Amino acid sequence: MRISLYAGITVALLAARAEAGSFTGLDIPDGQMTSLSHNGRIAAGIAGESGWRWAKDRGASVLDGFVEVEGMSSWAQPIAGAWTNADALDVAALAYSNSGLVGGPVEIGGMPGTSGLDGTLSVGYGVSDTKVAVGLAYDDGGNAIAFRWDAGSGITRLAVNRPGNYSRANGVSADGSVAWGWNDQDDGFRSAVLWHDGAPTDLVDADGNPVGEADGGSRDGSVIVGSGYATPDGASAWRWTAATGVQPLGVPTLAPGRHALGAPVSPERAALVSARPERASARLGDAAPQGFPPASYAFGVSDDGNVIVGRSGAFPMFFATVWTPATGMVRLDDYAAARGVAIPAGWSLMTASAVSADGLVIGGWGVDPGGALDSFLIDLHDDAPREALLEAHGTVDWNDLPDGPFAGVPVGTPVTMTFRLSPGGFEIEPGAATSYAIGLDTFSLVAGTASDTLVATPSGPGVWLTNDYPLSDGIHLFETPTSTSGQAMEFELFNPGGDLFDSDDLGRINRTFGPEFFEKVSWMVAAGGEFGMTMVLDSVSIHDVDDGSDVIFDDGFESPQP
Repeated sequence: MRISLYAGITVALLAARAEAGSFTGLDIPDGQMTSLSHNGRIAAGIAGESGWRWAKDRGASVLDGFVEVEGMSSWAQPIAGAWTNADALDVAALAYSNSGLVGGPVEIGGMPGTSGLDGTLSVGYGVSDTKVAVGLAYDDGGNAIAFRWDAGSGITRLAVNRPGNYSRANGVSADGSVAWGWNDQDDGFRSAVLWHDGAPTDLVDADGNPVGEADGGSRDGSVIVGSGYATPDGASAWRWTAATGVQPLGVPTLAPGRHALGAPVSPERAALVSARPERASARLGDAAPQGFPPASYAFGVSDDGNVIVGRSGAFPMFFATVWTPATGMVRLDDYAAARGVAIPAGWSLMTASAVSADGLVIGGWGVDPGGALDSFLIDLHDDAPREALLEAHGTVDWNDLPDGPFAGVPVGTPVTMTFRLSPGGFEIEPGAATSYAIGLDTFSLVAGTASDTLVATPSGPGVWLTNDYPLSDGIHLFETPTSTSGQAMEFELFNPGGDLFDSDDLGRINRTFGPEFFEKVSWMVAAGGEFGMTMVLDSVSIHDVDDGSDVIFDDGFESPQP
């Protein structure tokens, strides 16, 4: 019998906001988080055999029909897992925030010619920002094989060096070019594989011995983490880069007097492990025991490779851990406390399963004060409000304005618009749309040598940021008067895929978008509805402003530290 979330979740707000420097219990009965979005504002996971999605301002909601949830893209559009289709088969599928409005998720299906195993055709474990999915499927002999899928090519098998043995892909980089997972050795040891453009490489230790499965990777795939590196202290979590190879991270143990609870496993999940260990995910605590000596595990890594989260202990007694170059591997509760976040009394943090791109939001699951399994978020950001700078670049592609500073500006003239946005927004719809005030003294629209500014209105001016509304994201500066009498400007950008933001919060966007992100762009200065100057967008960026003066530009990937 599958456990239903409906009895325990209200689709409205179930959990309190995860404010800066905070601990948040998600209040999802039996909930085990498996993945986090880029900024840590969207989480997803399983509860029994039901899938769920949680957003900072909207709380938790059930992913209808999903029996497993294992990964997501940077912006949680989509979430990867498995759902039960119309034929009562569990198949890999991708859930978007509007799936309930468009007839259901995107179904990946199974390998051609297979009937699956025990009612399962496939399970999605990861999905890229380019909508490449990876995971596990069953071939026509009922063998578990790693797969790759995209909408153009469909589902295909990922090559491995031991094709006669089981394999699975656990995750994929943001651009879809790098995947990671495992391929069994002949003795059944689940060993790490890294795929570059579909070509497999087995990862080994300093002596050439295989290491255990790869469970997580940075957004660009340059840092991979996993478990099962043999050391005198036990099986260790590990970190790989091309420069360093595989390096063990250590196996911490409980200090005297410290306590770790055993994580309960539902009967349904225990049965899954017993019948189909190839589907069990170590990040959920359901992996078959690798013996009782202590072991450490790594499940998630920040973009710079310097914050790695996981767990340590001896089955079935685990505690959540964090590794950094400065601290080594330490308990998550100690790590949070040292940074000013106290874990509420009664909580036992069992597993840290995911981390945000900047390493400052950590998610996982444990046992709450009532003794129930639940998920949590720890946010280590400071709470200082920051303005953001919006900067847009483009060119004039039409102009018949009869007067004003832009009259006569020729087609092809470069255009730049800049202004600052106040962090104190007016919430239009929780988590979906917020309006942020423009600092009029910071606004500038320049075309060649001509320039103009906006004027105050009763409601602004301001910019709406929309997120998952119900799928699309957007940046909207509605028609606002300029200082030239009878003229007004608008700047509206529509992103249909929902991959600009993971919330409508202004802070920590720190991205630059090209025109390929937008289905519709409306950027113009209009005069009386009859004349106007229109502009073609080249790029738009939104970045935090540090200390009220210096702009933080942090759009690219940082090189991992060896």
